[in-house]
Amino acid sequence: MLLAASWDTRALLLVALLLACTRGEPPGSTTGDAAATPPSAAPSATETPAPTPSPAPAPPPSAAPPDTDADAAETKYCDPEKPPPIPSPDTRLYATWRTFPVDLGAHGGAGKLRVLEDSRLTRPGAARVGTHPILPPCDWLPSRVELIDEKGATLQVERFSPELDVELRTMGPGAFLIETIERIQCLASCWCGDGHAFWRIQGGRLVPHEGRVVDRKPAAGTPGVGAMLKVQPVTHGCYESSRIETPPGRPAVLVVNRSAMGTFVTAQERHWFEDGEWRASIVEHKWQ
Repeated sequence: MLLAASWDTRALLLVALLLACTRGEPPGSTTGDAAATPPSAAPSATETPAPTPSPAPAPPPSAAPPDTDADAAETKYCDPEKPPPIPSPDTRLYATWRTFPVDLGAHGGAGKLRVLEDSRLTRPGAARVGTHPILPPCDWLPSRVELIDEKGATLQVERFSPELDVELRTMGPGAFLIETIERIQCLASCWCGDGHAFWRIQGGRLVPHEGRVVDRKPAAGTPGVGAMLKVQPVTHGCYESSRIETPPGRPAVLVVNRSAMGTFVTAQERHWFEDGEWRASIVEHKWQ
């Protein structure tokens, strides 16, 4: 009897188990238990995760990237034919760069020569490397040379390139020349360089220097003996120059060497003050 009951019990349990499996309910588990069950174990070592794709390499930088900013491109150079409009308000300022005492004679007594420049060129630490009409900034103020009498009245104003140096050259007792040097930042040219000009004070005015020709060896078209030879500005490039010589026992001499483009003519002018007058000589040489 016990054995038969045991078999009946086993059969009933087996039937209950099969019915439970048919309804999809795992034995000994509830929905709440399933939510609290920790996640399954991590994948085995043989399961390799898919590699992360590496980013595509960036294209190499172009040797000459296109300039998409048209306004920026326009500010790289200045157009001397189209100067920029005067800013409003105009914050540009002049500053005194140099002042020299000068004798104006009967036309003004003890006066002075004052050199004014754009204050951006005269401030401490400013790089005085010269300017060029096509190099920014495009709004430089031109330099000013003012001749002022003993009462402070301005008698004359001459304008030059923005960066200007002025030197007074003593040429003898009571005689001196005023040398103006326009500092130019050259790009690439043998005809580009600092511009030198020579002036005197005559009749209370600043005038280009000239001397009476006492010696002439011309090749073509030069003033004859007795004519007045005016010193034109000279460019200190490859073909032109100027200097002051001081021969022993002789007056100081201004020497100007120049070449005429396209004519194959070179000339040397010499100017000095002697016996109360300015004298000059000129020697030309034609190469063809």
